[in-house]
Amino acid sequence: MIKNSCQLIVNSHQFKKTGFFLFFLFTFHFSLFTFHCFAQDDVNITADKLEYPAETNMYIAKGSVKIVYGDAVLTADEAYLNKTTGEATAAGHVVYEDLEAVVTAEKMELNFMTKLGTLYNGNIFYKSRNYHIQGGDVSKTGEQTFSINKATATTCDAIPPEWYFKGRDIYITLHESVKAKDAVFYVKGMPLFYTPYFWAPLLEERQTGLLIPHVGFNNTKGFMYKQGFFWAIERNRDATVYLDYFSKKGIGKGLDYRFIESPETSGELWVYHLRDSDLKRDFLELKSYYNQELPAGMSGYSKLHFVNSFDYYKKLESTSANRVGLSSWQYDVFGVDFEERLQKYLESDIQLSKPFSGGRTYVLGQYRQSLEESSGDIPQSLPEAGFILNTKSKGPFSLNMSFTGTNFWRKEGLEGQRLDIYPNAYFSYGRVVNFTQKVGLRETAYFLKDSGENANREIFDLRSGLTTRFYRDYESVMHLIEPSLEYVQVPAVNHDDIPEFDSVDSMPQTSDFVYSLTNRFSGNASNGSDARFRLSQSYSLLNVERPFAPVLAEVDLSSKKLDVDVSASYDVYDRTVTETITSVTVKGKKGSAGIGKNFRRSTKLDQYSVEAGLHDFLKVRGKTLPVDLSGRLWYDVKGAGVQELNIKTVYKSQCWGITVAYIKKPSEYQITVGIEFRGFGSIKIG
Repeated sequence: MIKNSCQLIVNSHQFKKTGFFLFFLFTFHFSLFTFHCFAQDDVNITADKLEYPAETNMYIAKGSVKIVYGDAVLTADEAYLNKTTGEATAAGHVVYEDLEAVVTAEKMELNFMTKLGTLYNGNIFYKSRNYHIQGGDVSKTGEQTFSINKATATTCDAIPPEWYFKGRDIYITLHESVKAKDAVFYVKGMPLFYTPYFWAPLLEERQTGLLIPHVGFNNTKGFMYKQGFFWAIERNRDATVYLDYFSKKGIGKGLDYRFIESPETSGELWVYHLRDSDLKRDFLELKSYYNQELPAGMSGYSKLHFVNSFDYYKKLESTSANRVGLSSWQYDVFGVDFEERLQKYLESDIQLSKPFSGGRTYVLGQYRQSLEESSGDIPQSLPEAGFILNTKSKGPFSLNMSFTGTNFWRKEGLEGQRLDIYPNAYFSYGRVVNFTQKVGLRETAYFLKDSGENANREIFDLRSGLTTRFYRDYESVMHLIEPSLEYVQVPAVNHDDIPEFDSVDSMPQTSDFVYSLTNRFSGNASNGSDARFRLSQSYSLLNVERPFAPVLAEVDLSSKKLDVDVSASYDVYDRTVTETITSVTVKGKKGSAGIGKNFRRSTKLDQYSVEAGLHDFLKVRGKTLPVDLSGRLWYDVKGAGVQELNIKTVYKSQCWGITVAYIKKPSEYQITVGIEFRGFGSIKIG
């Protein structure tokens, strides 16, 4: 081995993930190759022939050239270095490898003084992200700039790759942006889409630019094209503008503005508007929340959720799904949000609060909007002021109290103010057998508008309870038995003159014994099993004809192979089940299956649900397919038939994946296809 006075220096520019199109990976490790001077004995050079003709001032290495510097190795057929000009050349089967990348080329030319040069017919493999980059000539044109005449990029190991991107005249500014012309995406060698010009940021940080569009079809909205533009205003605030086109509905416009000043001060505003060309109606949605730290230990909070029409979500579904959420800077592109369609009310709150030792004071404004009909008769708390005293204990005694004053307003119906004082005293004694006594005294006064009359109510509620616990610890499970008995009393009060604004105003006469028996089984860490069985019922001293309430049975079982949840009510007089919510799920190594039932006799609801999933490899014609398949069906046995059917399948290979979801309801359907390219991002077609 010959030790040379010339050293190979590695300058690695750290790669920053940007997302969808990554031709800029050609920048990575291009500045790896810089010869530096001299007389360093941590560089080892071997070659069949190594010369230094003094008259040429040139180092010449020929035949099986190998240069080792730390964890980096460069091999070539020959290498030249001009000590005077700093010009260096490696030619013939050039291969460079370190811990992060493997670079191959036919020839490499650079000047270690100017740090400029060219890699001819070069390929780069970035190990940690599995990026394969195949290009033509890569030139470093400045300290932070590179140009590439042509290139392809993929994360597929197969040859030929299952998919790749290809472009030409690529210009890169390191840590800023990449530009390319004639960018084409190929699958199985077939071009799928083309763009004459491509631009992308080269930063992990948020960057202003267009978001990936959503193109698809819905049977109620027609052809859809959804496009977003992201504006990175500052490091702690941004905005996204959305433009949605629906061939059957018109054009929707959305704005999402977000900011974070501190952990205690942050906010978001979402506004969306659509002029429905089919229904000839305007639809408007407003969502906002705001947290504000205030002086003197005070804090403010607001949450607004409002639509201009109660049937907004029935006509349009969610227009903000996957678009709002201060904590969701990135989201699952295959996610579907049904929560708003299931809500009965939308609620908006504005609150100021001031904590103190042992309690807090607050002022609250609350507005509720019905999603089923007009909201004119809903009483709104505008405003409510309150004083809360947290529970204070001394020995077996404890006390808490609330004092609230509320102004109720509504468009239709009785309005007025209410003052409510509600102290509660507790007594608790005993460890083996615990006795708890609670007495609440409630004074409520009403000042009603336009009625000419005021009203007040004095009432108390009494709760007396006995509880105990028996347990036995076996080798693999602990068994606990918890019986309880409670007596609840609320005396009769005349409510004829009392308006019913909310649950505070409804306190019917009660004299009930409530008893229950709970069995708990807790397994150890090895078997991971837990179970709870509970029976409960109440007996009314006031209801002479039917004093026994329905028996409530609850079962919760969780283990590695089985999950069971049961809640059922049984009428002891009619000898019928009045309500049942049940689900049973069997789990295996390769999948799971479950069945559920939701029955409510009072509303004539009788619905079954069936779900199943396969989460393992499938063999089709001798080929192994990594497939995740799941489905769920809601079926109404009372004649309405299928209420909803969801089927979703996910296929993932080494470098790409595809998700297909089908949703069917009585009046509409939707198909969503999501394609993910490992390391490059996702496309959603719905």
